[in-house]
Amino acid sequence: MVAFLFPGQGSQNPGMGAELFAAPEGQEVLRQAQELGWEKPVPELSQEELSRTAVAQPALFLVEWAAFLVLQKRAEPRAVAGHSLGEFAALAAAGVLPWPAAFRLVRLRGALMEEAAQAHPGGMLAALGLPLPEVQAIAQESGCFVANHNAPTQVVLAGGEESLAWAKARIEERGGKAVRLNVAGAFHSPFMAEAARRFAQALEEPVFRPPRCLFISSASGQAEDDPERIRALLKEQMVREVRWCAAVETLAALGVQEAWEAGPGEVLTRLGRRITERIRFRSLKEVLSDV
Repeated sequence: MVAFLFPGQGSQNPGMGAELFAAPEGQEVLRQAQELGWEKPVPELSQEELSRTAVAQPALFLVEWAAFLVLQKRAEPRAVAGHSLGEFAALAAAGVLPWPAAFRLVRLRGALMEEAAQAHPGGMLAALGLPLPEVQAIAQESGCFVANHNAPTQVVLAGGEESLAWAKARIEERGGKAVRLNVAGAFHSPFMAEAARRFAQALEEPVFRPPRCLFISSASGQAEDDPERIRALLKEQMVREVRWCAAVETLAALGVQEAWEAGPGEVLTRLGRRITERIRFRSLKEVLSDV
């Protein structure tokens, strides 16, 4: 039983997807994206352009959708899951949304989150080496928010500069490692509340259909099959914790034996290997290198 995993913002890099967009499936994705108003081929985007949330999110979606189409020729996924932004590619792969509708939503999402980050400055901090309850206590004391639970001892906090500095000191005092993330804002926190409110309005328009394979939400950490429940979770996604550790554990409990990362890099592959040994995690490069 194979699952496809779609990464979130942070996996982008210049030149990403070049091998995918050279394939007929990828060429067709770019052609249709241009019809939807996307102008520049993704592999030509610069590091400066990809540092913008409004550019990085739709660019990553296009890479992930092309990866899905290429990987689908090797195996039909029995389950899909996406980390934050990656949920939109997962929903398209599961047939919940047509991919052009998902792409339009992602473009709006990126623009709204970039605007919110500029209006409400903040950042994100990875706490490494400490369990979730301990980091939750630090977040409460510091005024930060738990944004991602990525692995048993990898928790990401979001908040303002003073709160993050205080949390960093507490994490290091308790023997953990604190790493500032190179992101534009305090994502998955109340700092995104206005963006989430406006995005929720746009989510009312498209029709959500029941998933044709198992869809694991990283907002709930569970399998979700009710279209309206999925819509409701997406409305909260920007301000809600990413429960990636729980999502991977759910995949393992459902009998997934192999998980392929349908996107650039190997962030989810590395995280998965830290979460469970019951699933064989493989990056896109590893899968495509098979003869």
